[in-house]
Amino acid sequence: MISTTTKIVAVGIFLLAALYQGYVKDTLLVRLGIGRHLQPIEDFPYNCRQLRHHRLEACEDLWLDEQERTLYAACGSSASRMNWLPATSCLNASGRALDGDYVSVLHIDEPGDDGLFGLSQLKPIGGDFAKKEILGLHGFDVDVMSDSKLKLWLINHRAPVDVDGKLLDATKLGANSTVEEFEVIRGSNEMRHIKTIANEMIATPNKLAATGDGGFLVVNDHSSKVGWRRELDPLLGGGNIAYCRFSKCHIAATGLNTPNGIVKGKNGLYYIPSTLTDQIWVMKLREDLMLEVVDMIYLGMPVDNLSVDKNGDIYAAALPKILDILKSFKKPYEISCPSTIWRIRKSGSSHQVQKVLEDKEGKLVSGATTACHDASTGRFFIGGVITPYITVCDPR
Repeated sequence: MISTTTKIVAVGIFLLAALYQGYVKDTLLVRLGIGRHLQPIEDFPYNCRQLRHHRLEACEDLWLDEQERTLYAACGSSASRMNWLPATSCLNASGRALDGDYVSVLHIDEPGDDGLFGLSQLKPIGGDFAKKEILGLHGFDVDVMSDSKLKLWLINHRAPVDVDGKLLDATKLGANSTVEEFEVIRGSNEMRHIKTIANEMIATPNKLAATGDGGFLVVNDHSSKVGWRRELDPLLGGGNIAYCRFSKCHIAATGLNTPNGIVKGKNGLYYIPSTLTDQIWVMKLREDLMLEVVDMIYLGMPVDNLSVDKNGDIYAAALPKILDILKSFKKPYEISCPSTIWRIRKSGSSHQVQKVLEDKEGKLVSGATTACHDASTGRFFIGGVITPYITVCDPR
């Protein structure tokens, strides 16, 4: 007869095994990347180089204007990001760069003698930005309004202030995040501020996607701005997606786990990755303006931002070693970390995924949070939210 003690031990072993399979294994292998085999960048058919300039630091998100062959990048200062990056709970507003963040512009077919592609930046004009307001950029998206005009939707992490404009304690209040609408005339070096969208549904915005009807979907990457519930997001999940139009917003999707870099595919569906799991939710926006999951993609590692090239292929900037990335966040000018880029291609009713680039040592591509593919040349432009450069990779 089996003793009671033996039964208890057996049950305990079973529960521990179930816990390992259901959570611990997922946390160690998928989320943290412990034991994950990575490849050196030399394994891939690209020649990569770093573009180093103070206006090409901390470029969290990129967008390519195919018509004008122009790359727009939401950049800042890596040193400033260590102080002010609400997505990672860096909430020292007094440590922000005095001139804030900016949209840098590269003319991708004209590298120039210095190799910086005619680097310039868009000057904000109009509204608060004609005075003293500075930008705290994160993700963004662009609506092509006409052959000559673009609409930029920019996430702006403002610092909380009182009625006199004095800084309040962001560690207690969180950021005062908004979405800014700017108009850009193609070829101009200015972006004119149209309006600010401030809404309680835009709580912890990370990335947004224009919906083509004058509105946008914005991803909130945490359950709250600050507090104990936010600290439990890695265990319990958190975050949602809001639909906004004419400054009115409602929650369009819930039950997500740290959603991040949303993009609208050429097929009209929306792709939303997670920075803590290996899931990419594929959703459609229904007529009632609610999102519905229609498919799931699993990459085996967390992902930050997605981008879409002109052929409709989606490129994912993945996070293969979270612990190494966190170390790099503390010393971005000194410590590099691995990066992985995946291609997601629709094939019939399914999606094919392929690793197209990886740098296990972060020698040339470190801490990537976005990868933009120029389908005309096969070239990649790769940026990171705290990386002190942009990487350009040309096919061999």
